[in-house]
Parts: sequence; C-alpha cells; structure tokens
Amino acid sequence: MAHRGSITASVQDWFFIAISYGHDQTTRLVLELDGRVDHPRLVRALGLLFEVEPIARSRLVEGFFRAVWEPREDLEPSAACLLLSSSDPVRDVHDYMVAPIDPRRDPVVQVRVFRSTRDTVCVKVSHVAMDGSGLKQFVQKLTILYRGIGPDARQPTLPPVAVERRQSTALQSFSFGTRLRTFLTQPFHEKRWRFPFLAGTPSEITFSERTSVITVLQLREAARARGATITDAILTAFVRAIFEETETPAHVPLPFTVAVDLRRFVSDQSILGMCNLSSLSWIELVHDPGASIENTLAEVHDRLGAALADAPGIGLAMVMEITSVLGYRLFVAGNHLRIRMAQREGREFPSLSNIGPIDNRLFDFGNTRITRARFYGPVIYPPTFYIVAGSFENSLYFTISYPGNLVPGNLAEAILDRTVAELDCLRFAPQP
Repeated sequence: MAHRGSITASVQDWFFIAISYGHDQTTRLVLELDGRVDHPRLVRALGLLFEVEPIARSRLVEGFFRAVWEPREDLEPSAACLLLSSSDPVRDVHDYMVAPIDPRRDPVVQVRVFRSTRDTVCVKVSHVAMDGSGLKQFVQKLTILYRGIGPDARQPTLPPVAVERRQSTALQSFSFGTRLRTFLTQPFHEKRWRFPFLAGTPSEITFSERTSVITVLQLREAARARGATITDAILTAFVRAIFEETETPAHVPLPFTVAVDLRRFVSDQSILGMCNLSSLSWIELVHDPGASIENTLAEVHDRLGAALADAPGIGLAMVMEITSVLGYRLFVAGNHLRIRMAQREGREFPSLSNIGPIDNRLFDFGNTRITRARFYGPVIYPPTFYIVAGSFENSLYFTISYPGNLVPGNLAEAILDRTVAELDCLRFAPQP
C-alpha cells in the first residue's frame, strides 16, 4: 500500500539544499541502449515505483524549524517520463542535463527517453531527495518493475514501502565516544588548496568524461600486484593530477576528500527508502615533486586504508546532527555563509567520488541492453573541484560537471586528462 502522508526531510536533505550556492543539486545517469524500450511499460513501472518510493512523487515544503516532503497528487508518471524524438541524442541529452531540478517545484525524479534509431535513457534526480547510490538503487528498482510488468502487462509483485531516511540509522553502529571523537577532529579549517576561478554567474555548463585505456580487470591485477586496491589506484591517479595540474605546495600535507556511503553501516538496508546517506572522509597526502606513481600509490593505500578503518564519514554526519538543533532555516543560513566564505577565500578540498559499477546485471531492461553508461554528479561551482569515477562493464571512466565560464582555460579538462593518463600508467609502471 502506498504511503500517502508527508515524510520528514532528513538533515542530509537540509544539507543539500543549504549548499545550493556550491552546486546545482542535481545528479544524472545516461544509459545508451542497443534498441528501444517499451515506453508505455516504462511509464507504468515508474508509476508503480512512485507508490513504493513516495519521495519520488513529493515536493519539498520548507518551514522555519523543519522541512517535509509532501506527496504531489498532481504529478502523473507520464509527465515525469517522456519520450522525445531526437535527430541528435548527444546534443539533446546535454541540453536536458543542463537544467537543474528545484525540489520545491519540479518533479524530483525525471526520466527522458531520447529516441533515434536506438534509445538513450537519461534519469535526472534532485540530490536533495537522494544521493548517487540512491539514484542507482532507484533505477535498478525501476528496471525490476519494468521487467515484472512484461509484454503481457501483468501486475508485478511490489516491494514494501520504505520511508526510513535518517542518517542516525547509520550512526547507531558507533559508540557515543567514537561519534564525539570524529566530530571534534573534523579538519574544516585545513583548506590549503586553491582552485583558480573567475567571477561571474555560472553558465556554459559542461559535462565531460574520459574513458581509461586500462580495463577494470587490468587495473585490479595491477593494483593487487602492488598490494593495493582499485579504489587506491583511482585516488592515486586523481591526486597526482591535482599535484601536477594545479599549484600545490611541495612537502606540505594536502587534505583530499573521498565520498563515503553510510549505507555500509546499516545492517538491514531493506528498511531504507531512497535517501541521502553520503558523507566524506578526509585524507592528507604530501606533494612530493618527482615521486613515482608507485610511491604515491603506496602512500594512498596506507592513508586511505587508515581512514576507511576509522569510522569513515561519521564525523561529518555528526556535524550535521549536532548543528541540526538550530532548525532548518538557521542550518541552511549557516551553510550558505560557510560556502560564501570558501568562495571569497578561494580554498576548498579536491574531492573524488567512486560511484562504482553500472552494468546490464544491475539495470536490465530485458528486451534491450545498455551499450554505454555514464554517471554525472552535480554541476560544481568553484572553488570546489569534484570528479566522479565509475565503471561500465569492463571499462573505467571519469566525469566532471562544471560551469565553463568560471574555470580558466582548459584547467578542468586538463585535470581530467591527467587523471586518466596517470591511471593508464599503471599498465606499464614497474612492479616492486
């Protein structure tokens, strides 16, 4: 049975509203197919998913002390899942992705099928409603329902309604002492990296991606031979790109942030609805000019391993929990001020998020297969710099989303190029 009442917005929902000065609050997933989807069946699947994931059919309503998600009775699934004829799907997908979602007015989940000789499916969601992992789970559930309906239009079995969205569900795994310690040791004041940027209103929105030559299997073998993991290698490539393409002080610890999915700390994830449960872990790495990729990889392995073994992401989650006592409006205003200060100072933490695999085993449309998949994070406004890593089948890729008018020259593209080049170096670098 559908959940018809309002749902309390979580503190992470507050946070992603609050940092709207820093990015456009919208994430995107682009799936290129080798054939065509059954659009009426996809619309019906989305309507069924609206019933069991009520956030997707809600709008954010803001109060002074709290915000809630209220169900929209005016939103039909056919209005949120459109079929569009396209003579140039690449151009049309880009133009569609440029427009951000305002969760107070727009559908927080939007599906577009761009049809030429084959279909390209673009799913766009508000980050205020769900994070990247939430988007992946949403699309996976959508394809399960799509297959369940089948060509005979039968009624599939619906999963139970889940509305648990609080990050406190993940925090329960940790003692009060651990939570307090991680809260007190957050390194917000240690911003040492300056991303050069230009003044102005964000425009010329750019979505770029690069695919590495080294495959997932090759990278796993290369990393394992050096006592490291794929995640270690991906972060190493990004770190070296930042060191080489931007001005970073030598022999000074530079904090990087790595996205952490707090779902890992929820023992029964079936209770979770679509939500934001993302956080950050800080890792300090030293720019040693001339260091080999082997040395950087070894340092990243040690530092990242230590960070992930020590309640990763819990400190930032605790900051949100504690400051949420201020109430919604003051919480949002305080974070607006923090972002304005970062923009005036021009300093932030370079950040990486590994969204993981997207493939036909996860997103199975049944009658057609995905030939290419790319995840794009929110359009980030400088001085923040954020890059997404992911994989499709056996290929690794990186994406960035940014306003071209605020980034000098081709700096963002140079960092992306260098990241892929560094990763591909692991195919040839000598093993210890």
